[in-house]
Amino acid sequence: MNERTFPLMSGLNAVHVSTGNKLMMNFKRLLLSLPLVFVLQSPAFASEAASDAQLQAIAEMGRLNGVALQCRYLPQIQRIKRELVLNLPKQRALGDWFEQKTNDAFMSFMQKNEACPAVFDFDQTLQKAVEKLESVFKK
Repeated sequence: MNERTFPLMSGLNAVHVSTGNKLMMNFKRLLLSLPLVFVLQSPAFASEAASDAQLQAIAEMGRLNGVALQCRYLPQIQRIKRELVLNLPKQRALGDWFEQKTNDAFMSFMQKNEACPAVFDFDQTLQKAVEKLESVFKK
């Protein structure tokens, strides 16, 4: 069978594998990189990018975004994204934290089969969350 040389990782010696094993090598490389993905999305990684108060404010915006997505409150979804863009520093860890909290809230809301809050009540809660976000990210 045809043999090729594939480097496993930079700094390591290349390994000769048959082209039939190429898929298995890529799969093994993927498995080795998975722990890094979990570390980058962990709260510890996000906590290095922001204070606890800032992370809590982002988490609340994520929670509200998950509810707004589930309830199809499109203007509120747009407002949440706008407020994040206006107030947060451009750091990937903070965006990942927001997305994680959005997903958690969306899934929880769906699993618990919760009823959507009244738009007026949701808007009041969102306004308080925006004010908190602005206060912890003052420039």
